[in-house]
Amino acid sequence: MHHSGRRDPFVVLTAAILLVCAASLTAHETKIVGSLRLTIGWGDEPAFSGLKNAIEVAVADAAGAPVTDVADPWTVEVSFGEERVALPLEPVHGRPGTFRAWLMPTRSGTYSFHFIGKARGQTVDTTSTCSDKTFSCVADVSALQFPVRDPSAGQLAERITRTLPRAQLAMDTAADARSIGIAAIAAAVLAILAVIGLAIRKGRVGH
Repeated sequence: MHHSGRRDPFVVLTAAILLVCAASLTAHETKIVGSLRLTIGWGDEPAFSGLKNAIEVAVADAAGAPVTDVADPWTVEVSFGEERVALPLEPVHGRPGTFRAWLMPTRSGTYSFHFIGKARGQTVDTTSTCSDKTFSCVADVSALQFPVRDPSAGQLAERITRTLPRAQLAMDTAADARSIGIAAIAAAVLAILAVIGLAIRKGRVGH
């Protein structure tokens, strides 16, 4: 039986996703803050733009035991470029010492998490930024789309933002051209009336 060299696109896509997910299962950063050990990352790894996710931090002691006596409120400031948002961290049911803040990243790229809080009398003030050595940066959701890659809501918004100034410029140009056209017509009419008036005056003088 002859087999062609072509592969089922769905099988290839599924295999690629599984490889990415397998490589990202441990994509969290561990940071030592005093006697505390923080494990930081996305709730779902890898993270994709346009899909609901969560920032998670697991608080443990030096031996790895969960720390549950965490003073409220803990917050995380999420930054992307110049954009900032502060979110409250809530305990995750059934996972002692783990706290979460829900977020839907709308753009792919680099995100940073700045955690502020207290646990066991210690102040926590630390920042973690996504990278290939910490936790995953947000990838474009189109990598998961099949059979057609549709633009995300964020991509559509960017296209609209880029298109609106050009559309406004075209409208302004058309308005200016219309104004110039009207002025030219008015000037021509006035010129014709002036010629007619001059001809009439000359005719009266000639009689």
